[in-house]
Amino acid sequence: FFHSRLFVVFFSENMAASSGSSRDQILYALVSRGTIVLAECSATQGNANTIARRILERLPASDSVRQSYTQDRHLFHILTEEGLTFLCMSDEGMGRRVPFAFLEEIRSRFTQAYGSAALTALAYAYNTEFSRILHQQMEYFSFNPNADVINRVRGEVNDVKNIMMENIEKVLDRGEKIELLIDKTDQLQGDAFAFRRNTRKLKREMWWRNFRLACGIGIGVILLVYFISAMACGVKLNKC
Repeated sequence: FFHSRLFVVFFSENMAASSGSSRDQILYALVSRGTIVLAECSATQGNANTIARRILERLPASDSVRQSYTQDRHLFHILTEEGLTFLCMSDEGMGRRVPFAFLEEIRSRFTQAYGSAALTALAYAYNTEFSRILHQQMEYFSFNPNADVINRVRGEVNDVKNIMMENIEKVLDRGEKIELLIDKTDQLQGDAFAFRRNTRKLKREMWWRNFRLACGIGIGVILLVYFISAMACGVKLNKC
């Protein structure tokens, strides 16, 4: 994203001092609105602030940015939300998890302290107050082992949330299947009722048909007997 020519190389003695540290740490942090720095804190000498400002000048125009850039043995991490940018530089060995946990904490503290006023504040308006908070949190996330544990717990909480969301989606999907099953059951019940109704109707029709047939046969038998008798005994059956 950034060409190496854009960056001024750290002084060799500063790099040696940084690399000689027994523990990777967050060395620099700032809060800005665009390219206007509102507060910053540095725990190292060198040109970290110069590189940070060049990064700010070249950030993509977006409401939400979460990126990391490498420079020698250091990483610059950027978190941008709602018009504000939170940036820190850490040793490369720190990775990304703890620095972004630091940025999330700084974002929360800064927005709670200053709110929408930061969107119109002048450069370094909060430097006196907030640089102390930056320094405290830089030390905490660099040297306190609980900082990474807290972030792991947060990750576990997010995992639980994701699992809960997945379970809820499964429940909802199962609910849709249950509703579909209920619909099919209702349809089967309706079909069974219609079948019983049609069966009763068919039985009645068959009964009347059989009744008419029996009557017809009975009348036919009576007429046949009459004709045979009439031929033997006369029409009035008086000759037998």
